Amino acid sequence: MSNSSEDSFGVRLAAGAIRCACLVVGALPHWFLYGPLAGFVRFVLHRVARYRLRVVRDNLATSFPERSTGELRTIERDFYRNLAEYFIDGIDIAGLGERGRLKRCPWPDDNRAKVVAETAGRNWVALLAHYGSWELFGTYGFYREGPVVLSAYRPLKNRPFDLYYKRARNLLPRVLSVPSNEILRFFVSHRDGIDGSPLSIALIADQNPPLDAQSRWVPFLHHPTVFFHGGEKIARKFSLPVYYMRTRKTGRGRWEQTFEQIWDGTSPTSDYEITGAYARLLEEDIRREPSLWLWSHRRWKRKPTGDAAREYAEKYGLS
Repeated sequence: MSNSSEDSFGVRLAAGAIRCACLVVGALPHWFLYGPLAGFVRFVLHRVARYRLRVVRDNLATSFPERSTGELRTIERDFYRNLAEYFIDGIDIAGLGERGRLKRCPWPDDNRAKVVAETAGRNWVALLAHYGSWELFGTYGFYREGPVVLSAYRPLKNRPFDLYYKRARNLLPRVLSVPSNEILRFFVSHRDGIDGSPLSIALIADQNPPLDAQSRWVPFLHHPTVFFHGGEKIARKFSLPVYYMRTRKTGRGRWEQTFEQIWDGTSPTSDYEITGAYARLLEEDIRREPSLWLWSHRRWKRKPTGDAAREYAEKYGLS
C-alpha cells in the first residue's frame, strides 16, 4: 500500500496546507457550516457554475419518466443541497476524531448486535454506494465489537488532495484506506484479522466499471446498467458474508448506517446474484429518497451491445 513518503515535498506541503485550511473552516459552528455555508456552496454549484447540470437533468428525467418536471426540479434542487453538504463533510473530517464521527454517523445498537451475531468473528464484505456522505460511512469500524474496515478507494489525480483525503480517512486506526487495485492483496495478507478484530471490506460498487467477460447488465432505474462485481468475486472466493449498507439522513451533516445481509457466505449462489441483489436494494433506497444519490455521475454513457444486448433482452424482455 502506498504511503506519503512516496510523494514529493511539494505534494506533502500542499496537502498540509489543505488540511490547515480545512481545520480552520471546520472549526466554525456546525449550524453555520451546514446552514449558511452549505447554502452558499449549493447556490454556486447549482446556479453559478451549473456543475454538470445537464448530466443531472438527463439522469433524473430518464430514471423517473413517471415524474413531472416540477417533481424533477425539486429532486434536482435537493440534490445540489446534499452535494454541498458532502463538500462540507470533506472539509469537516480534517478535525473530526472518533467521538465526533460517531456522533455524526452512528451504527445503531440493535443492528450492530445482529451483524456481530451473524458474522460471529468472520470477515465480511460491505457494499456501499454514492448515496449519502461516503466520507463518514467508515464509522462502523470504530465500535470495538465491530470489524476493522478496509475502505477501498480510487486515488485522485490531484496528488495533494489525494494525500489530504488519505490522511483524513486513515486518521483512526480501525479504518484503513486501501487503493482498490491493492484491496485483494491487502486482505489476503491480513485475513486472520488485525489486532484481534475481523475485517470488513468496504466497497463502493455503483461506479461505472470497465467491462470484462464477467460483466452482466441488469435493469436499474430504467437503464441497462453494469456494476462493479469485485465484492461478489472476493466474497465467493473466500466464503465471506455480504452486507448492503442502508443509509438514512437524520439531519444536516448527520446520518445513520445499518446493514442488511445479502449473502450468508455459505448458501448456494449463482454468478452475479449478489451484485444483482445489491442493485435492487440500492434502487429501493434511491426511489425512497432520490436526492441523496450522486446524480452528477455520467452513469449510463455505455449500452450493452452484441451478445450482451441480446442476453439482456432475453432475460428482462427489454431492448
